[in-house]
Formats: sequence, C-alpha cells, structure tokens
Amino acid sequence: MTEIARLRFKSLSKPKESGKLLLHDDGTIQVQPSEALRDEMARLEEVALCRAHLFGTRLGVGLLIAGSLSVGLGWLVGRIFGKMGYTLSAARLVSEVSLTRDGGGGVHLTLHGVNRLQKIQMNWNGDEILRDEADQFVAKFNEMRQTPE
Repeated sequence: MTEIARLRFKSLSKPKESGKLLLHDDGTIQVQPSEALRDEMARLEEVALCRAHLFGTRLGVGLLIAGSLSVGLGWLVGRIFGKMGYTLSAARLVSEVSLTRDGGGGVHLTLHGVNRLQKIQMNWNGDEILRDEADQFVAKFNEMRQTPE
C-alpha cells in the first residue's frame, strides 16, 4: 500500500496533539497520531467508558427497581381485584342474582364479583346437573324472586 495523499493536523489549544491523515492507493485511510494525541484519546476513552459504565449501572438499577415495583404492583392489584375465588361462596341476595334455564336443560347463573364492575357467569349443561334437582331449585329461586316460571 502506497501513500498517495497526506494531511497534517495540529490542535491550536494543545500543539503537542498533532498527527497525520494518510490516504493509501488501496482505498484506505490511516490516522498517525502523536504520542500526546494518543495519550489524550486514551484518557478521553477511559472517561467515556467510566461514564457509560456509570450510566449503564444507574439505568440497570433503575430498570430493576421499576421491574420490582411493577411485580409488587401486580401482586397488590391481584390481591385487591383477584378475590373472586374467595368471594364466590359469599351469600348474595336473590334479587341481585340471575338464574335461568335453557331449552337443553342447562342452568345459567350470573352474579356480581368483588365489586359491581365484575360479573361472574357460570353455566352448566343439562348433562352436568341432575334435572329433577335443577327443576326444584329454579322453581324455588323464582318463587323467592316472586317471578312466574
């Protein structure tokens, strides 16, 4: 590779930081820095690496904290709004519950969950229940609601 062009440079504020840019016939460019420039570039690189490490560590710790907070918040929301399984067996007024039968003998129950925003729907097909028992239960339910069958 033969040098075909050269550009010398020197810093005005720090004259010892100088060097050459070399352009070669194989289409490559090369920087030949002075020792002072090489030392300054190494120092700046070390500062940049320290800054990047510090930034990366802070960002990583911040993301870990944010992740931990989101896990904690998810757990809390689950504890507050996820009590449907615990409150499913709570007694409810007949007037607040809907119980219907379909043509195939299935039973459909609709009731409110933990809060008025949740709605629980439970359905049983005709072959999942005892038909006589279901007939009696629905008749009693309708009687308690004082609605005709």
